[in-house]
Amino acid sequence: MIVTDIIPCGKRKSKVLTDEDLAFSVYQSELRKLGLETGKEISEALRQEQIFPLLRKRAKERALRLLRDRDYTEAGLLEKLRSGDCPEAVAKETVQWAKQKRYVEDLRYAEQFIACHAAGKSRQRILFDLSRKGIPREQAEQLLDENPPDEEAQILKELRKSRFSEKQDDPRERNRILSRLARRGYQWAEIERVIREWQEPDDW
Repeated sequence: MIVTDIIPCGKRKSKVLTDEDLAFSVYQSELRKLGLETGKEISEALRQEQIFPLLRKRAKERALRLLRDRDYTEAGLLEKLRSGDCPEAVAKETVQWAKQKRYVEDLRYAEQFIACHAAGKSRQRILFDLSRKGIPREQAEQLLDENPPDEEAQILKELRKSRFSEKQDDPRERNRILSRLARRGYQWAEIERVIREWQEPDDW
């Protein structure tokens, strides 16, 4: 493995690029200690005995700092480590370590996310958000079946907030309000049902 380039990243760190698609960041003092220079070969012994142990230690430290501030899914933590110039193999190994320590747990994350957002987001929106965070759809759907959001209350709240009862006779205003609800993940059939059931003036 040959060092193809060393790119300064601020005053203290540099990114090391190699001809085998391995890229990692180290401090300037570590560059000198490891003897890393452009065009120089990285021996297998140096990689396994010094570089990777250093990167593993740093990845775990960064994972712990991230997890102190907020919860992450496995996929979310992996992406954060990747974005910090952590090599793929080290990032995956660190996520597995965090999983074994139960520092990350997708089921716990999904349960907390649903509990936090069930009062203000539609089922479809929650499914979409959890999917983006790496939670399998089947798992998210099962949890939502156990703790479904009250979409009727949410739709009614939005209709009242939008003063739908005053604007429903204006086709453009009506469509604008209903389209906004649909974009938030509420089904047209559910929106129409809520409107029918709450159409009486006393209910508004």
